[in-house]
Amino acid sequence: MAERGWIELGGAGIFREEVTNPVGVDCPVLAWGLGIGRLAMISLGLTDIRDLYQPDIDWLRNARIFR
Repeated sequence: MAERGWIELGGAGIFREEVTNPVGVDCPVLAWGLGIGRLAMISLGLTDIRDLYQPDIDWLRNARIFR
């Protein structure tokens, strides 16, 4: 892990009014949490998180999910 440097594991933000108003929430909503995407990157040896969301079915079939 030291050779990789820093990696972001969590994210945070504020929901936009377009998301909260339709469900009747009329105040700012904060959200934060940890995602498994970055941990999956480390496990799979990926350098770009977008690789996890690609539509390449062959990559998905051949990816080593469990080691």
